[in-house]
Amino acid sequence: MGTSHGSYRAALWAGALALGAATALVGTSPAMAATVQVGGGSLDWGFKASFRAYVATGNGTPPIATKDGATRNADGTFDFPAAGGTYDATAGTATVNYGGTVVFSYPLHMFEITLANPTLVVDGDGTGSLLADVDLVANGGSTEQHLDQAEIATVVTTAPTVTDGAVSFSNLASTLTSAGAGAFAGFYAAGSALDPITASASASATDPTDPTDPTDPTDPTDPADPGNGSASQKITAAVTGGALTLTSAGSAVPLSAATPGQTATGNLNAVTVSDLRGTNSGWDLVGQVTDFTATGGATIPAANLGWTPTAAVANSGLVNAKGVTSAVAPGGPVAPGTGLGASHTLCKAETGSSLGSSTCGAALSLGIPESSTAGEYSAVLTLTLA
Repeated sequence: MGTSHGSYRAALWAGALALGAATALVGTSPAMAATVQVGGGSLDWGFKASFRAYVATGNGTPPIATKDGATRNADGTFDFPAAGGTYDATAGTATVNYGGTVVFSYPLHMFEITLANPTLVVDGDGTGSLLADVDLVANGGSTEQHLDQAEIATVVTTAPTVTDGAVSFSNLASTLTSAGAGAFAGFYAAGSALDPITASASASATDPTDPTDPTDPTDPTDPADPGNGSASQKITAAVTGGALTLTSAGSAVPLSAATPGQTATGNLNAVTVSDLRGTNSGWDLVGQVTDFTATGGATIPAANLGWTPTAAVANSGLVNAKGVTSAVAPGGPVAPGTGLGASHTLCKAETGSSLGSSTCGAALSLGIPESSTAGEYSAVLTLTLA
């Protein structure tokens, strides 16, 4: 979605959102292999750090939630407890099911993505897969998809570390699949690098009633009397620069039907620019469209598409940093006939007021020349952020 330094360029393309599920095929273990039933372990994964940072700025309540046994790690990634499966320490293979649910919610940007019950498949030949259940609700509920154990990521695996019969895999590189790209609403393209995966599996879980457990709440040495007095603690926080990103609430815009000499109208899907770089150096979002073409070669020139942009600062619910004011301005309206065949500004934020997130849109109007033939026309509008 973006980089931590310099300008970021992103494109919005027209097309239907497509989701698919892929199934990982697991090879059969050797005849003499010692297959172990999973009784304990965990999987640590965060999907993608930049996505978590983007969602965290949103207006979900909360933006990122964990439940059903999943918990949040100190570094922002998620911990999923083992829920079953098998592994073979000798062969280096595993199919381990983990439980828990993570919900990414951003109502202002019209999406909620639920990731649940990841499964790590290790084939023992350096390859593997991460499967998961995914629910996507977007565009005010008009887009809804559910995937059961879809292949979200391919995984580069290494030989496990074996300790007392248990196995662990550390920092396995993961890459987004086409199914994963669709499941996450096209925020990232297939082939994008995701967060590394660390996972473990054992034959049994730790007994919570073990009397040697040092966290036993009945420890008689626990002081019952909190005493009197006061104490102070100094709290520090390191704020690092993030990314300049562009996201879209949709990828297809249908215009109204029109006859030659009339105007077809519609609305651009809302797009959001998030400037989390910490530099307050400003940005400019521009758009340009291709010629509209129909089957048989008929065309409507790109210059006939006009727009009237809108822009507003997104409210995260947090108080702005002291002395910082965020502002965004829409580009000027462009009339059909002198329109988006050339690049025009959709919205922009000046240096000194660009921090935070802003939502931009536009009313679209396509002038249909009287010389046009009947047909279904389409074009691609590209938005570029710099």
